[in-house]
Amino acid sequence: MTTRPAFWLWAVACLTGALIASDALGEQVRAFPAGVLAGSALLAPALVAGVWLLLRLHPVRSRPLGYALIAVGWGGLAAFGLALPVNAAFQAVLGKTAGPEFSATWGAAIVAPVDEEILKLLGVVVVALIAPHAVRGPLDGYGYGALVGLGFQMSENFLYVLNTIVLTGATQDANAAFFSFGSRMIGGAWWSHWAMTAVGGAGLGCVLGRPSRTNAALASVAVVLSMALHSWWDAPVLPGVALLPFKGAPILIVAVLIYRGVRHRYLVRFRRAAQAETFRGVLVPGESHVLTYRKWRRKERWDVPAGEPRRLLARLRAAELDLLDDGLGGLERDPGAADRLRADIRDLRHLLKAAQHPQLA
Repeated sequence: MTTRPAFWLWAVACLTGALIASDALGEQVRAFPAGVLAGSALLAPALVAGVWLLLRLHPVRSRPLGYALIAVGWGGLAAFGLALPVNAAFQAVLGKTAGPEFSATWGAAIVAPVDEEILKLLGVVVVALIAPHAVRGPLDGYGYGALVGLGFQMSENFLYVLNTIVLTGATQDANAAFFSFGSRMIGGAWWSHWAMTAVGGAGLGCVLGRPSRTNAALASVAVVLSMALHSWWDAPVLPGVALLPFKGAPILIVAVLIYRGVRHRYLVRFRRAAQAETFRGVLVPGESHVLTYRKWRRKERWDVPAGEPRRLLARLRAAELDLLDDGLGGLERDPGAADRLRADIRDLRHLLKAAQHPQLA
C-alpha cells in the first residue's frame, strides 16, 4: 500500500488539511479546554460507532478496517481542512458578484455543496487508487463515500462545538459542547454528510468499477444529486430544530433507496458468480448460501475444531469470497487472479479435509 503514489498523496493531503484546521481552530482550542475535552469525549465514541455501523453496510462481509480508516481520515482531515479556505474564497467571490445580502442568505447552500462534495468524493477516488480492488462497484463506492462523509461530519461537529461555545458567551464550555452534540448528532446525524457523500460515492463506484460512458453518466448524475441534497440541507428553508426531521427526511430516503438498489445489484451478481463457480466444481453445492450470510459463516466456524482447522476454514472462505468478488470490477484488474484463487481454494479444501480427518490424509 505504501509503495503506491496515491498513498502518499493521501498522507500529504491529510497532513495539509490537519495543519490548515489547526491554524484556523487552534486559538479556540487553547481558549476553551473544557469544551474541547467534553466535545472530544462525546464525538470519539460516536465516530467509533459510526465506523462500525458503516462497515456493516456490506451485506456479505465487512470492508477492511485499514481502507475504512483511510476514507475516514480523508474526510476528517484532508477534505475538512482544505474546505475551510476553499469555502472562504468561494464565499468571497459570491459576495462580490451577487452581493453581500444574497451571499449571507444563500451562500452556504451554493458554496458548501460544490466545494465540500468534490473534496469528499475525491476520497473515494484516492481509496480506489491506493487499493484498486477496494472499489469494485456502486456498493463499495457507497460504503467508502459514507465513511469519508462520516469523517468530515465529525470534524465539522467539532467545529460547531467551538462555535457554540463562542455564541453562548464562552461561560459554560461543557454545557455548550453537550448542546452542540445533541443538536448536531442526535438531531442531524441521520441525514448528514455520510448520506450525501454515499450517494455520490455510489455513482463513482460505477465508473471506478467498470469504466464506460454509461457509468460515467451515472457517476455525474450521482455527484450532482449529492450536491443537490447538500444544498437542500443548507438552504434557508424549513428553519428551526422542530422542522429538522422534515428537512432531513428526503436526504435519508434518497440514501436508503440508493443503498437498497446497489445492495440488490451486488447480491444478484454475487449469487450469479457463486452459481457459475459451483457449476465449475470450485464451490460445493450449498456453499454459496454459507458465503452469502455472515451468521452462517459464524455458525460453521464453531462447528470446526479450534486451531489449524478453524484457521484453514477462515482462509478458505476468504479465498472463495475474493474469487466471487473478482469478477465484479475494479481498477487494474488482474486477469490471472481468478485462476490463482481457484487453485488456492482447491489446496485449502484439501488441507482442511486433512486437518479435520488426519486418518484420511
